[in-house]
Amino acid sequence: MRTLTGLFIAIILCPVFSYGETTYEKAMKDAFDGLNQAATIDDFREAANQFDRIGDIEKDKWLPQYHAAYAKVMMASIEADPQKKDPFLDAAQLNLDAIEKLQHDESERLALKGFLIMIRMSVSLDRGMELGMDCGMILNQAYTLNNQNPRAVLMLAQFKFGSAQYMGQDTSESCAMFDEAMELLEQTETAQSEPFLPAWGNNLAVFLQGQCQN
Repeated sequence: MRTLTGLFIAIILCPVFSYGETTYEKAMKDAFDGLNQAATIDDFREAANQFDRIGDIEKDKWLPQYHAAYAKVMMASIEADPQKKDPFLDAAQLNLDAIEKLQHDESERLALKGFLIMIRMSVSLDRGMELGMDCGMILNQAYTLNNQNPRAVLMLAQFKFGSAQYMGQDTSESCAMFDEAMELLEQTETAQSEPFLPAWGNNLAVFLQGQCQN
């Protein structure tokens, strides 16, 4: 009787254990929560450190490295001192280099790499001239690989928008792409089936749409 009771309890509890969060999933969820709530450099640093720790353990997974890179790019983007941006971007590039050796979504990696380069370009006009061609090629490649990737559309649009403004040209093409990126972001937000995939871009798309309206 005792054996049957124990077996019955094991059967009841088995689904709980089977469908519970793994250590990786729990760590990623905690780090993701921190990233989604981040607003300051220290916030993004904490999120980046969490993802780096996960990546050090889960060496075959690209998403911890990706989100660590994104957090570091965000640190650089909100850093007011241009001279302090490069160390954040250099650290992010190391994460992107690690991703390249793993099975990953190449369009997402290249879109984020383009974002990184655009922040690097913002340090000085000379860098814009030096890095602009490479940045455009990388973002066009991200878009060609997947023109339904909202971050590839958004980053390419931002690059084209900045280039058109610099050259005194019409920005209507890039502004239309901001609208396209926003639509894709809304679609993928509801259709996302796999946890922890890249999902950033909404706030930036809204800001850039506002720039077009102005």
